[in-house]
Amino acid sequence: MLRDKLPERELDRRLEYVITGSMDADIVVIGSSRGARDVIASQISDSLNAKAYNLCYPGSDVQFHEYLTEQLISNGNKKPKLLVIVVDNPLELKNDPTLVFRFDRLYPLVKYDCVRKTLIEKGDKNRFLSKMFVIQQLSVANFDPRKKKFNPQDSLFKDGSMPISWQSKKFNRTFCFEPIVYSKQQEIPDKVQSLRNIIGMCRKNNIIVLLACAPNFSKPSIGFAQRISELAGRNNYVMEYDTTNAVYRNAEYYFDDAHLKLNGATVYTSEISAFIKKHNLLN
Repeated sequence: MLRDKLPERELDRRLEYVITGSMDADIVVIGSSRGARDVIASQISDSLNAKAYNLCYPGSDVQFHEYLTEQLISNGNKKPKLLVIVVDNPLELKNDPTLVFRFDRLYPLVKYDCVRKTLIEKGDKNRFLSKMFVIQQLSVANFDPRKKKFNPQDSLFKDGSMPISWQSKKFNRTFCFEPIVYSKQQEIPDKVQSLRNIIGMCRKNNIIVLLACAPNFSKPSIGFAQRISELAGRNNYVMEYDTTNAVYRNAEYYFDDAHLKLNGATVYTSEISAFIKKHNLLN
């Protein structure tokens, strides 16, 4: 059957590992492209002598991260000691067309009941037709017989990370010194609830949460970190990167205005490892 062969075509099989209970990391990183580009899980592993894995998906939103967390906890995976959530400043809880629920990552896995159930619950597939017709469980992309290939920007390391070693030609390399003021009024209630749900699931399962604010090539939004701290609640942690470090104002460390290059990711990842050590988050 076509749907049973779909996972074999995929190069990125991280979600399948989670769904089948194969994840065994002590530290799991979730987030959008900020986490995928800016955090190198193997560097954290080497620094802390604990297995770290990057489960960040470019273009994914907090509702997709909630789904990942639920699957991570509910499918027999080894429960991580620490969940690092790389939050997008200032878009994490707002409506933005570049951050969505990544249905395209679920389509290749429709052979799994839990995936089909999610597609139906999210309104992406019809419950009755999905039971009656296999073709209803698939997407147009499923019928492309070509072997999948990584593009240079989305090459996946063994640790799940996707750092970039070059710089976008569209990057204007001008640091923005005028910070914006973060507005709670622009938040989407469902996205706020998804972040609360992630934190709640982790609390019930004795998983520490570290919300790490990712750097931009600009001053941080005023009030964003405070809002994330408010939502984090007690016994969880929020990390703001070191804005006094000249690296974060140096264009040579950025791919574009919202993502670090590999050399910048090394610096930011070191900060995350140091924060985990300082606060003894693995013990």
